[in-house]
Amino acid sequence: MLGTQLRQHFLAMLAASLLGFSAVTADAAVSYPGLYEAEVALEQDTQARRAAAFSEAMGVVLVRLTGRLDAAGSAETRDLRRSAERYVQQFRTTREGNLWVAFDGDTLGDALAELGMPIWGVERPTVLLILAVDQGGGKRFVLTAEDEVADPETAALRDRIEELSALRGVPIVMPLMDAQDRSVISFTEVWGGFDQALLDVGDRYGTDSVLLGRLQTGVADRIRWTLYDQDQSYRWSGTLDSGIHQASDHFAQRYAVTTGAALLGEIGLRVNGVDSLESYARVLRYLEGLTAVRSVSLRRLGDDSAEFGMNLIGSLENVDRAIRLGGLLQSEGPVILDPDAAGGDRPVIVSYRLIH
Repeated sequence: MLGTQLRQHFLAMLAASLLGFSAVTADAAVSYPGLYEAEVALEQDTQARRAAAFSEAMGVVLVRLTGRLDAAGSAETRDLRRSAERYVQQFRTTREGNLWVAFDGDTLGDALAELGMPIWGVERPTVLLILAVDQGGGKRFVLTAEDEVADPETAALRDRIEELSALRGVPIVMPLMDAQDRSVISFTEVWGGFDQALLDVGDRYGTDSVLLGRLQTGVADRIRWTLYDQDQSYRWSGTLDSGIHQASDHFAQRYAVTTGAALLGEIGLRVNGVDSLESYARVLRYLEGLTAVRSVSLRRLGDDSAEFGMNLIGSLENVDRAIRLGGLLQSEGPVILDPDAAGGDRPVIVSYRLIH
């Protein structure tokens, strides 16, 4: 039984599982590649120019990490940007003569917490973008991940979307429009607002949300946008840039941790379905990787469950939203009164089940 095994050999097995057990992986929400990295122009590799480039790169990372588009130039982050070199972990010049910089995410997160700023870490929803384009003259299509025949206009659209995705740190995918997609997605379906049939396409791509756009050449500043997320829909009109930014702002508001709203003291979290050392290690690593969690400790191991104590830098709602996005654990509701959880003084207050 799991509880007996781990109580007898806990220290040795824990060290083996967390340091050397290669089969254990940390299931988590999508982490945007290079979340703490940026590449900026470096006109001349002098000390002054490099310091300025570090500051500029810091601004790029702060936009992703706070979820705020103004973070690259706000007064709140001025000192951080001025002392950017302190947070640099790696840097190098590229073949193009640019400066690539990787910042230390932990220390940068701590600095943002001290400023009371939001922190948006690895909890990044993947968005399926379905953009219907009417170029006039009968040329109507849905933008695809790549063109069968090279087209400068669609390539420019796609490039701009990729730039915005990188700027905000929100993973955006576009449909392949192969035979399977074409059986569901068409210009007429998107343009006509027959959205329900399109939402199921997100399951094929494993995305968490679907963003629909309707672009007519000549009125590009009036794209009609609809975002479907968490069984809710949000509608607005604007440019290509404002569409991606508004969707990103929505996700930042949902998933960024507001450090000023941190829940004080240790909270308890029970995970049922933990029936092996491997599943225990997966859950522990996953909880430790959540942005809102400062530290995790084990309270008790049972034969089919594990109870953890957690100290947070955010709210319990921040934790719950991140867990729901990650797809590893399923909520089983609150367990407010459980005096046997840890000697009666630290009750478990939330409960989840390991689902895969």
